[in-house]
Amino acid sequence: MAHSRLSFVTLDVFTEKPFTGNPLAIVEVPLSAALSQDQKQKIAREFNYSETVFLHEREDSSENTWAIDIFTLDRELPFAGHPVIGTACHVLSSVSRESDEQVIRGTFITKAGHVELEYTVTDRTARVSIPHNIHIHQEEVSHDQVRESQPGLGETSSSPQIYPVVSIVKGMTFIMVELSSLEELAAVATTANRLVPQLDEGWQDSFVGGYFFVRLGENNGGILRLQSRMIEGTLEDPATGSATSGCCAYLAMQSGKPGQTSKFAVNQGVEMGRSSGIGVEATLADDGAVDRIVLIGSAVRVMEGRLTL
Repeated sequence: MAHSRLSFVTLDVFTEKPFTGNPLAIVEVPLSAALSQDQKQKIAREFNYSETVFLHEREDSSENTWAIDIFTLDRELPFAGHPVIGTACHVLSSVSRESDEQVIRGTFITKAGHVELEYTVTDRTARVSIPHNIHIHQEEVSHDQVRESQPGLGETSSSPQIYPVVSIVKGMTFIMVELSSLEELAAVATTANRLVPQLDEGWQDSFVGGYFFVRLGENNGGILRLQSRMIEGTLEDPATGSATSGCCAYLAMQSGKPGQTSKFAVNQGVEMGRSSGIGVEATLADDGAVDRIVLIGSAVRVMEGRLTL
Protein backbone atom coordinates (compact mmCIF):
# COMPACT_ATOMS: atom_id res chain seq x y z
CA MET A 1 0.00 0.00 0.00
CA ALA A 2 2.85 2.40 -0.83
CA HIS A 3 1.68 6.03 -0.88
CA SER A 4 -1.91 5.09 -0.06
CA ARG A 5 -4.01 7.71 1.74
CA LEU A 6 -6.63 6.89 4.35
CA SER A 7 -9.18 9.29 5.79
CA PHE A 8 -9.42 9.73 9.55
CA VAL A 9 -11.39 11.65 12.13
CA THR A 10 -10.77 12.27 15.79
CA LEU A 11 -13.47 12.61 18.41
CA ASP A 12 -13.70 13.30 22.11
CA VAL A 13 -15.84 10.55 23.63
CA PHE A 14 -18.16 10.51 26.65
CA THR A 15 -18.62 14.25 26.33
CA GLU A 16 -20.45 16.86 24.26
CA LYS A 17 -17.70 19.46 24.77
CA PRO A 18 -14.50 19.42 22.65
CA PHE A 19 -11.21 18.95 24.50
CA THR A 20 -12.82 17.04 27.34
CA GLY A 21 -13.67 13.33 27.52
CA ASN A 22 -11.42 10.68 25.99
CA PRO A 23 -9.83 11.30 22.56
CA LEU A 24 -10.29 8.66 19.86
CA ALA A 25 -8.92 8.31 16.34
CA ILE A 26 -11.00 6.51 13.69
CA VAL A 27 -9.22 5.43 10.50
CA GLU A 28 -11.52 4.53 7.62
CA VAL A 29 -10.35 1.43 5.73
CA PRO A 30 -11.88 1.01 2.23
CA LEU A 31 -12.65 -2.43 0.80
CA SER A 32 -9.70 -2.01 -1.57
CA ALA A 33 -7.22 -1.65 1.28
CA ALA A 34 -5.50 -4.47 3.18
CA LEU A 35 -3.72 -3.15 6.26
CA SER A 36 -1.35 -5.49 8.08
CA GLN A 37 -1.32 -5.76 11.89
CA ASP A 38 2.07 -4.02 11.86
CA GLN A 39 0.70 -1.09 9.84
CA LYS A 40 -2.29 -0.72 12.16
CA GLN A 41 -0.01 -0.77 15.20
CA LYS A 42 2.28 1.89 13.71
CA ILE A 43 -0.71 4.12 12.90
CA ALA A 44 -2.04 3.74 16.46
CA ARG A 45 1.36 4.76 17.84
CA GLU A 46 1.46 7.76 15.52
CA PHE A 47 -1.88 9.04 16.87
CA ASN A 48 -0.64 8.29 20.41
CA TYR A 49 -4.18 8.06 21.81
CA SER A 50 -5.20 5.38 24.29
CA GLU A 51 -7.07 3.64 21.43
CA THR A 52 -7.37 3.92 17.65
CA VAL A 53 -10.20 2.29 15.69
CA PHE A 54 -9.90 0.91 12.17
CA LEU A 55 -13.35 1.16 10.63
CA HIS A 56 -13.80 -1.17 7.65
CA GLU A 57 -16.05 -0.09 4.79
CA ARG A 58 -19.37 -1.92 4.65
CA GLU A 59 -19.66 -4.62 1.99
CA ASP A 60 -23.39 -3.90 1.77
CA SER A 61 -24.19 -0.20 2.13
CA SER A 62 -27.84 -1.02 2.84
CA GLU A 63 -26.88 -2.79 6.08
CA ASN A 64 -25.72 -0.86 9.15
CA THR A 65 -23.01 -3.41 9.95
CA TRP A 66 -19.32 -2.58 10.20
CA ALA A 67 -16.22 -4.56 11.19
CA ILE A 68 -13.87 -2.65 13.49
CA ASP A 69 -10.41 -3.30 14.93
CA ILE A 70 -9.29 -1.60 18.16
CA PHE A 71 -5.61 -0.90 18.88
CA THR A 72 -3.81 0.60 21.87
CA LEU A 73 -0.23 1.82 21.62
CA ASP A 74 1.12 -1.71 21.94
CA ARG A 75 -1.60 -4.28 21.20
CA GLU A 76 -4.95 -5.07 19.62
CA LEU A 77 -7.88 -5.32 22.03
CA PRO A 78 -10.88 -7.63 21.62
CA PHE A 79 -13.17 -4.87 22.86
CA ALA A 80 -13.05 -1.46 24.53
CA GLY A 81 -15.90 0.82 25.53
CA HIS A 82 -14.90 4.33 24.53
CA PRO A 83 -13.83 3.30 20.98
CA VAL A 84 -17.16 1.56 20.42
CA ILE A 85 -19.24 4.48 21.76
CA GLY A 86 -17.24 7.01 19.75
CA THR A 87 -17.36 5.01 16.53
CA ALA A 88 -21.09 4.32 16.99
CA CYS A 89 -21.77 8.06 17.32
CA HIS A 90 -19.63 8.71 14.23
CA VAL A 91 -21.20 6.20 11.84
CA LEU A 92 -24.80 6.28 13.05
CA SER A 93 -24.99 10.06 13.12
CA SER A 94 -23.86 9.95 9.49
CA VAL A 95 -26.60 7.43 8.67
CA SER A 96 -29.16 9.61 10.46
CA ARG A 97 -28.56 12.47 8.05
CA GLU A 98 -30.08 10.33 5.29
CA SER A 99 -32.97 9.01 7.39
CA ASP A 100 -36.12 10.32 9.04
CA GLU A 101 -35.79 7.81 11.89
CA GLN A 102 -35.13 9.24 15.35
CA VAL A 103 -33.40 6.06 16.55
CA ILE A 104 -30.75 4.50 14.29
CA ARG A 105 -29.63 0.92 14.94
CA GLY A 106 -26.58 -0.98 13.77
CA THR A 107 -23.99 -3.65 14.57
CA PHE A 108 -20.22 -3.73 15.03
CA ILE A 109 -18.25 -6.90 14.44
CA THR A 110 -15.42 -6.93 16.99
CA LYS A 111 -12.91 -9.55 18.11
CA ALA A 112 -15.12 -10.06 21.21
CA GLY A 113 -18.22 -10.68 19.10
CA HIS A 114 -21.14 -8.76 17.63
CA VAL A 115 -22.04 -5.50 19.38
CA GLU A 116 -25.55 -4.09 18.97
CA LEU A 117 -25.78 -0.30 18.64
CA GLU A 118 -28.52 2.28 19.08
CA TYR A 119 -28.18 6.01 18.41
CA THR A 120 -30.77 8.57 19.47
CA VAL A 121 -30.75 11.51 17.09
CA THR A 122 -32.34 14.09 19.39
CA ASP A 123 -29.79 13.79 22.20
CA ARG A 124 -26.89 12.49 20.04
CA THR A 125 -26.26 9.60 22.41
CA ALA A 126 -25.23 6.02 21.66
CA ARG A 127 -26.32 2.96 23.61
CA VAL A 128 -24.18 -0.11 23.11
CA SER A 129 -24.96 -3.67 24.23
CA ILE A 130 -21.62 -4.76 25.65
CA PRO A 131 -20.23 -8.26 24.97
CA HIS A 132 -19.33 -9.70 28.32
CA ASN A 133 -18.07 -12.79 30.05
CA ILE A 134 -17.79 -11.56 33.62
CA HIS A 135 -15.14 -13.50 35.52
CA ILE A 136 -14.13 -12.80 39.12
CA HIS A 137 -10.64 -14.17 39.67
CA GLN A 138 -9.81 -16.32 42.66
CA GLU A 139 -6.90 -14.16 43.84
CA GLU A 140 -7.82 -10.78 45.28
CA VAL A 141 -5.50 -7.82 45.85
CA SER A 142 -4.81 -6.52 49.35
CA HIS A 143 -4.71 -2.87 50.38
CA ASP A 144 -1.01 -3.30 51.20
CA GLN A 145 -0.37 -4.42 47.61
CA VAL A 146 -2.29 -1.42 46.29
CA ARG A 147 -0.40 0.92 48.60
CA GLU A 148 2.93 -0.33 47.24
CA SER A 149 2.01 1.22 43.89
CA GLN A 150 -0.15 4.01 45.39
CA PRO A 151 1.69 5.26 48.51
CA GLY A 152 -0.49 8.38 48.56
CA LEU A 153 -3.38 6.26 49.88
CA GLY A 154 -1.59 5.80 53.21
CA GLU A 155 -1.78 3.02 55.76
CA THR A 156 -4.97 4.09 57.52
CA SER A 157 -7.38 4.11 54.62
CA SER A 158 -10.95 3.37 55.67
CA SER A 159 -11.57 1.76 52.27
CA PRO A 160 -12.10 -2.01 51.94
CA GLN A 161 -8.86 -3.88 52.56
CA ILE A 162 -9.36 -6.53 49.86
CA TYR A 163 -10.16 -5.73 46.24
CA PRO A 164 -11.58 -8.08 43.57
CA VAL A 165 -9.97 -8.68 40.19
CA VAL A 166 -12.65 -8.73 37.48
CA SER A 167 -12.47 -9.52 33.75
CA ILE A 168 -15.34 -8.20 31.63
CA VAL A 169 -14.16 -10.37 28.71
CA LYS A 170 -11.01 -12.39 28.17
CA GLY A 171 -8.24 -9.89 27.57
CA MET A 172 -9.73 -6.99 29.60
CA THR A 173 -9.17 -7.18 33.37
CA PHE A 174 -9.35 -4.59 36.15
CA ILE A 175 -8.59 -4.46 39.85
CA MET A 176 -11.68 -2.85 41.39
CA VAL A 177 -10.37 -0.57 44.13
CA GLU A 178 -13.20 1.09 46.04
CA LEU A 179 -12.10 4.14 48.01
CA SER A 180 -13.97 5.97 50.74
CA SER A 181 -13.58 9.61 49.67
CA LEU A 182 -12.81 11.94 46.80
CA GLU A 183 -9.70 13.00 48.74
CA GLU A 184 -8.40 9.43 48.52
CA LEU A 185 -9.29 9.29 44.84
CA ALA A 186 -7.30 12.50 44.25
CA ALA A 187 -4.26 10.88 45.92
CA VAL A 188 -4.11 8.15 43.24
CA ALA A 189 -1.32 8.66 40.70
CA THR A 190 0.29 7.07 37.67
CA THR A 191 3.20 4.88 38.63
CA ALA A 192 6.03 2.77 37.24
CA ASN A 193 5.20 0.20 39.95
CA ARG A 194 2.38 -1.71 38.24
CA LEU A 195 -0.02 -3.95 40.09
CA VAL A 196 0.30 -7.45 38.61
CA PRO A 197 -2.32 -9.81 40.10
CA GLN A 198 -2.30 -13.55 39.56
CA LEU A 199 -5.00 -14.29 37.01
CA ASP A 200 -6.86 -17.58 36.76
CA GLU A 201 -5.82 -20.31 34.34
CA GLY A 202 -6.86 -19.48 30.79
CA TRP A 203 -7.25 -15.74 31.54
CA GLN A 204 -3.61 -14.71 31.88
CA ASP A 205 -3.21 -13.07 28.45
CA SER A 206 -4.89 -9.80 29.39
CA PHE A 207 -4.64 -6.07 29.77
CA VAL A 208 -4.74 -5.32 33.50
CA GLY A 209 -5.55 -1.90 34.93
CA GLY A 210 -6.44 -0.47 38.30
CA TYR A 211 -9.96 1.00 38.49
CA PHE A 212 -10.30 3.32 41.49
CA PHE A 213 -13.77 4.56 42.39
CA VAL A 214 -15.88 6.29 45.04
CA ARG A 215 -19.64 5.94 45.53
CA LEU A 216 -21.38 9.33 45.61
CA GLY A 217 -24.86 8.05 46.43
CA GLU A 218 -28.03 7.70 44.39
CA ASN A 219 -29.83 10.54 42.64
CA ASN A 220 -33.61 11.00 42.71
CA GLY A 221 -34.00 8.54 39.83
CA GLY A 222 -32.28 5.74 41.73
CA ILE A 223 -29.14 5.99 39.61
CA LEU A 224 -25.96 5.27 41.59
CA ARG A 225 -23.34 7.95 40.98
CA LEU A 226 -19.64 7.09 40.96
CA GLN A 227 -16.44 9.05 40.39
CA SER A 228 -13.52 7.03 39.11
CA ARG A 229 -10.01 6.87 37.72
CA MET A 230 -8.32 4.15 35.64
CA ILE A 231 -4.57 3.75 36.06
CA GLU A 232 -2.38 1.30 34.16
CA GLY A 233 1.21 1.96 35.15
CA THR A 234 2.23 5.34 33.76
CA LEU A 235 -1.05 5.69 31.82
CA GLU A 236 -4.23 7.34 33.11
CA ASP A 237 -7.32 7.09 30.93
CA PRO A 238 -9.91 9.89 31.05
CA ALA A 239 -12.83 7.54 30.23
CA THR A 240 -12.72 3.74 30.24
CA GLY A 241 -15.96 2.13 29.08
CA SER A 242 -14.86 -1.47 29.57
CA ALA A 243 -13.57 -0.88 33.11
CA THR A 244 -16.66 1.11 34.05
CA SER A 245 -18.94 -1.57 32.61
CA GLY A 246 -17.07 -4.27 34.51
CA CYS A 247 -17.20 -2.32 37.77
CA CYS A 248 -20.92 -1.56 37.46
CA ALA A 249 -21.69 -5.17 36.54
CA TYR A 250 -19.74 -6.35 39.60
CA LEU A 251 -21.60 -3.91 41.87
CA ALA A 252 -24.93 -5.05 40.41
CA MET A 253 -24.01 -8.67 41.14
CA GLN A 254 -23.17 -7.78 44.74
CA SER A 255 -26.30 -5.78 45.60
CA GLY A 256 -28.84 -6.25 42.82
CA LYS A 257 -31.73 -8.70 42.63
CA PRO A 258 -32.39 -11.31 39.89
CA GLY A 259 -34.13 -9.69 36.94
CA GLN A 260 -33.31 -6.19 38.19
CA THR A 261 -31.60 -3.49 36.10
CA SER A 262 -29.15 -1.35 38.06
CA LYS A 263 -28.30 2.06 36.61
CA PHE A 264 -25.08 4.02 37.08
CA ALA A 265 -23.78 7.48 36.18
CA VAL A 266 -19.99 7.67 36.30
CA ASN A 267 -17.73 10.71 36.12
CA GLN A 268 -14.13 9.95 35.16
CA GLY A 269 -11.18 12.09 34.09
CA VAL A 270 -11.94 14.96 36.50
CA GLU A 271 -8.43 15.03 37.96
CA MET A 272 -6.96 15.14 34.42
CA GLY A 273 -9.08 18.12 33.38
CA ARG A 274 -10.96 15.92 30.87
CA SER A 275 -14.25 15.25 32.64
CA SER A 276 -16.20 12.37 31.08
CA GLY A 277 -19.80 11.23 31.63
CA ILE A 278 -20.41 7.48 31.32
CA GLY A 279 -23.75 5.72 31.71
CA VAL A 280 -24.14 2.00 32.43
CA GLU A 281 -27.16 -0.25 32.87
CA ALA A 282 -26.53 -3.78 34.18
CA THR A 283 -29.35 -6.34 34.18
CA LEU A 284 -29.16 -9.56 36.17
CA ALA A 285 -30.59 -12.89 35.01
CA ASP A 286 -32.80 -15.05 37.21
CA ASP A 287 -29.73 -16.87 38.56
CA GLY A 288 -28.02 -13.60 39.59
CA ALA A 289 -25.50 -13.65 36.75
CA VAL A 290 -25.10 -10.63 34.48
CA ASP A 291 -27.52 -10.94 31.59
CA ARG A 292 -27.01 -7.61 29.80
CA ILE A 293 -24.74 -4.58 30.04
CA VAL A 294 -25.57 -1.36 28.19
CA LEU A 295 -22.94 1.36 27.88
CA ILE A 296 -24.22 4.89 27.18
CA GLY A 297 -22.38 7.98 25.98
CA SER A 298 -21.93 10.71 23.42
CA ALA A 299 -19.05 12.05 21.31
CA VAL A 300 -18.03 15.23 19.50
CA ARG A 301 -15.85 15.52 16.38
CA VAL A 302 -12.59 17.45 16.81
CA MET A 303 -10.34 16.88 13.77
CA GLU A 304 -10.35 15.20 10.38
CA GLY A 305 -7.79 14.59 7.65
CA ARG A 306 -5.81 11.97 5.76
CA LEU A 307 -2.80 9.88 6.60
CA THR A 308 -0.25 8.57 4.09
CA LEU A 309 1.22 5.08 4.13
